[in-house]
Amino acid sequence: MKSDLSNLMRARDLDALMISCPDGLLSVNTAFRYFTGPAHVTNGHIVVARRPDDADLQITLVHTPMEREEAARTGLRLHSLGNYDLREIYQTVNGDRLAGQVELTRRLFNDLGVQGRVCFYGVDERGSSYIFLDALIDANFVEVVLEYGDDILSEARKTKDADEAAQIRAACRLTGQVIGATREFLRGHRVSNETLLKPDGNPLTVGDVKAFIRREEAALGLDDPGCIFAIGRDAGVPHSAGAASDAIQLGRTIVFDIFPRLPGGYYADITRTWCLGYATDEVLQAYALVKEAHDRAEAMLDSTRPSWEYNEMVCDLFEAHGHPTPRQNPGLTEGYVHSLGHGFGLAVHEAPAMRLRALTGNDDPLPPGSVITNEPGLYYPDKGWGMRLEDDYWLNPNGTLERLTEFDCELVVPM
Repeated sequence: MKSDLSNLMRARDLDALMISCPDGLLSVNTAFRYFTGPAHVTNGHIVVARRPDDADLQITLVHTPMEREEAARTGLRLHSLGNYDLREIYQTVNGDRLAGQVELTRRLFNDLGVQGRVCFYGVDERGSSYIFLDALIDANFVEVVLEYGDDILSEARKTKDADEAAQIRAACRLTGQVIGATREFLRGHRVSNETLLKPDGNPLTVGDVKAFIRREEAALGLDDPGCIFAIGRDAGVPHSAGAASDAIQLGRTIVFDIFPRLPGGYYADITRTWCLGYATDEVLQAYALVKEAHDRAEAMLDSTRPSWEYNEMVCDLFEAHGHPTPRQNPGLTEGYVHSLGHGFGLAVHEAPAMRLRALTGNDDPLPPGSVITNEPGLYYPDKGWGMRLEDDYWLNPNGTLERLTEFDCELVVPM
């Protein structure tokens, strides 16, 4: 949580953080959006500084004059780049763009009182970032600290406060409406020779369904990064998005994995598996087993038990019924081929991403504040089917599990 940042910075002996967002990268810059929220600030910097008295952090949004009103919507302390004469800065360094950026950063840090050990975050082209930070190290007006792996922002984002959980819950509620509308859209089509038909008599396709989904998301104010709507064999490949030209037919498994986000950047991540009209006995039996694994895992989720136990339980269950699991073969392509779940929030996959994998010996429990998915599945592409059932949860700061997803899990959709 953001409230943990002060303690995390103190523990890592950091005096400041700088989170940069070059123009055009807001949609993928989750570190920047962590602080700006739904405000449409498309570029700039966040500077998080510890005060000398070690009290509350000073969080400043450095913005362009053009975005001053959007910047004000963040509620953060503001500092305009309009305070700096860029022409004068570049003249002092003989037009050298890299040296000019270093000089601008020096002046910015001086005005904000930033000194000591500073860690850098954000999204940019890798080569540009390396060259800039290397030049900043040479300039030596702050100590540049770089992290890899469990960086401080990932550690903070591992848990969510009540406001973040409320945003994710809202995203889940709206996503449930899209799922329901999509099911009714399918049911509203005429069927001939087990194929759904459009009013013009042509087959309804995956591409048609995805176009409907995008319209529904837009109507509800959700951003659409894409979704999975895969039928038949494609449903048996977990991350196959589905072929746009595939016709929608009765009796075939459809994996519908939808993960839109609110304008503030917080995602939902929900999966349902459907068979239109009917399902084969093999699919019905397999789905009952996936639902059992899902329900058992949900009943276990808490902040006390070693986190590897959840996926171990699912592997035990599936293996007992003859389905291969990653515990037996990490590279398998049929059966239960992935982990039980992952953390999410401003990214579809974020910490605690490793906690729900079969890692015996990882005795750390899920921390209170975790937002996680629970998504067991079985996949047999050569048999022409696959299935997954995914719901979202918040393990609140009191350690109580709250379900964020409210949509039924029925496999067969009456037509």
